[in-house]
Amino acid sequence: MTVRMKAMLRVLGIVVAVLLVFAAAQSRAPADGVLTTSDGDTVDVTESARAAGLRFAAGVTPAQREWIGAAIARARPEAARLIAEVDGLVVVGTYAERGETLGITRGSEKGFTVDLNIALLDGDRVMDRATVVLHELGHVIDFALVRKDVNARLDEQIPRGGPCGLAIDCDRIEERFADTFAKWALNGAVAEIGAGYGIAMPSSLEDWGAPLAQLAYALPES
Repeated sequence: MTVRMKAMLRVLGIVVAVLLVFAAAQSRAPADGVLTTSDGDTVDVTESARAAGLRFAAGVTPAQREWIGAAIARARPEAARLIAEVDGLVVVGTYAERGETLGITRGSEKGFTVDLNIALLDGDRVMDRATVVLHELGHVIDFALVRKDVNARLDEQIPRGGPCGLAIDCDRIEERFADTFAKWALNGAVAEIGAGYGIAMPSSLEDWGAPLAQLAYALPES
């Protein structure tokens, strides 16, 4: 299977996940579920979910939990605050597959799963761990916290065109957000080679991230 096909499948999986999350949320989650929405756009984060913290699937080893935590610890304070708001909705798991896909985020009425490709991230893509973890959590923040109108304004600031911007697998708004979120969260410390699609940076990462910083400051205290 080609890299392009794999990337398209990854995007398809994310799009399906978004539809599942919001179809479930807009009809309200069942009593034992997690996700509901009051505005039909973002997810209601309950006090219990906010206090829960990140959870790990059974197969995630202590060493892997350590580097996942270290990746999150590299996020700038505003990004860390956004992650802390949604991490109680997330279960992190792993899978092992050779290829180019480094992580997959999915959603359901129960919450989100972030699966990381340890065949690569515990192998020759160790350098990409922080970028991948923050990219995938960026998807959760996008789906759960960022209003569509804000997302559209953010997307307008991300350059288009070039070998990546014209490709279907990296020109979707959710991928552009997650890629740029990871760069903003890491204060631009993302290599031009390695993880991600190589989507061009906005002219100012600080200006791009300003609405996210405002959102972070407006969140209730954990």
